[in-house]
Amino acid sequence: MICHVVFQPNEKEVSVLCGTLLSDAAKKAGVFIDSPCGGNGTCGKCSVVLEQNGAQKSVLACQTKVEQDCTVILGDVNDLHTLHDGAERKVSYAPYNKDSFTQGSCLAAFDLGTTSIVCYLLDGATGEQLASIGMQNPQSAYGADVITRANYVMTSDQPAALQDCVISALNELMLRTTVQAGRSLNELSLITIVGNTVMHHILLGLPLAQLVRAPYTPSSTDSKIKTAAELGLNVSPDTRVLIAPVIGGFVGADTVACLSATAFEQFQSSTLMLDIGTNGELVCTDGIKRVCCSTAAGPAFEGANISCGMRAENGAVDHIWQDNGAFCFSTIGDAPARGICGSGLIDLIALLVKLGTIDETGRFNKNASFSERLIRTETGLSFQIAQGDKNVFLSQKDVRELQLGKAAIRAGIAVLLDTLSLVEYQIERVLLAGAFGSHLSPDALCDIGLLPEAFRGKIESIGNAAGEGAKLYARNFSLFQQSEQLARETGYVELTLSPAFSDYYVDAMSFPVQT
Repeated sequence: MICHVVFQPNEKEVSVLCGTLLSDAAKKAGVFIDSPCGGNGTCGKCSVVLEQNGAQKSVLACQTKVEQDCTVILGDVNDLHTLHDGAERKVSYAPYNKDSFTQGSCLAAFDLGTTSIVCYLLDGATGEQLASIGMQNPQSAYGADVITRANYVMTSDQPAALQDCVISALNELMLRTTVQAGRSLNELSLITIVGNTVMHHILLGLPLAQLVRAPYTPSSTDSKIKTAAELGLNVSPDTRVLIAPVIGGFVGADTVACLSATAFEQFQSSTLMLDIGTNGELVCTDGIKRVCCSTAAGPAFEGANISCGMRAENGAVDHIWQDNGAFCFSTIGDAPARGICGSGLIDLIALLVKLGTIDETGRFNKNASFSERLIRTETGLSFQIAQGDKNVFLSQKDVRELQLGKAAIRAGIAVLLDTLSLVEYQIERVLLAGAFGSHLSPDALCDIGLLPEAFRGKIESIGNAAGEGAKLYARNFSLFQQSEQLARETGYVELTLSPAFSDYYVDAMSFPVQT
């Protein structure tokens, strides 16, 4: 029996077999409902309103089957606040096959991230940026992290679904940026793409089995030059697509692009670069050698697996502080609080740790500051952040999720320092790359122990360096060619093979003791 499902407010209708999950019906309709847990029914983030027979009820899309004609009302749909800018590196304008560019041509550069995708449109004659637009990666409907998505590809009867949806997203962003700049798709003469190793493999349809299981080896690490036709992009079929190389298992082309954007190979002092997110990528140099690693930090930093966590959208609590003894917070867009995003989570836990409201083990202390905000919820003792149309709180489990993520990054730093025979105080600069890093308080990162105390005062944000690297590859083909050598000369440390990692990880779970 066929059932008809209408998704609001998108006004998209689809016909499916009765018994189809609402989440699968949504994907068929081109509607991607956030599902951090990958459809296991554990995160609760795919909650929608199901309307049938004149009645409405709230259900989980990944657990509810279509039984008759119905309407599905999605939650507020907001643009994801992605960071488009980073520290610029000046290079000469010498793109790939520049002589073939026609008058009015343009270039597109993509930062293909796990959480978001950003497209930059550049002028074909000068390399000047004309427009930039970001959106949530629609693959989030298949899981928040790369392992969940990779497992879907390997086990699903629709293995190309994630590749198809990301190609659709690239096409949508190219259309939107060209419209914004008053250009057209047929003027696109060159495209560059950078992304982590799993995003890279899914985009290219490469095998994933050996990547997500020990010894975590990519199917291919080389840079690629493809045509738009080969990837299914809606521009001139012969348009060249430059895809940067990856370094190792979970250190991808986005990290290589960060290295290019910062001219990291030219650094002569001990420097650490971090891109903190679902996958934390770290690169360290002693001024001679470079080594890198990837830490499975988990999706807590992106707001997933957190009771009231959300992405950086309107209504997300993004910063928290104390003012004359009062508890204060801000939200993105100054909208009523709907949840808390990663930067707000870091701020909150740093504040509560400093006040003793969270002790060094991560437990709530009922006898400390703001204890009146400790309430009982379905998940147990929780800290109330905001109360209104939406009750926003931090649970004990949320604190544990943050501890797991910050311990993974801190342990990864320790292993890299050991590899280069460095100690913490010898690091002279700490560079925070990525949208998330640009919104974080450097002091808060030290307050919770994600970064060592020795790094305080040395931390600087470099913005979306991966996006800047993607633009550099579009503007200067020699830099794209050099990225291959840059990747090969960066040593890769597989943390699962490091005997010291687990010890460092356990030690880093605790918060710094307050004196």
